[in-house]
Amino acid sequence: MEEKLTKLMLRINEEFQKRGYEIKDDLQELLETNEMIAEELSKTKFKKIEFFDIKEEDSVGFTLEDLQVSFYLEYGEDEEGPWYEATAEIVSF
Repeated sequence: MEEKLTKLMLRINEEFQKRGYEIKDDLQELLETNEMIAEELSKTKFKKIEFFDIKEEDSVGFTLEDLQVSFYLEYGEDEEGPWYEATAEIVSF
C-alpha cells in the first residue's frame, strides 16, 4: 500500500476510534483487496471525507463524492474472550 494511502487509512481509523470502533485491520484488508476503494481514497483529501456512525445498527463508515463504505459490526464472546466481526458494504451512487 502506498504511503499516502496508509496515512489516510490511519486517519480514517482514528475517526472510527473516536466513535468507539476498532476496525483498523478490516479497513486495511478492504483497501488491499478492493482496488476501486483504494483508488478513490487515494484521490480524495481527508477533509472531503464525511464520516457517519449509526449506533443502533452497530455501524460506522464514510462517504466520498459518489461512494459510501459502511462497516457493520457483530459482537460476541466465547471462551477466549470478547470478539467482533466486521462486514463491509459498499454503495456507489
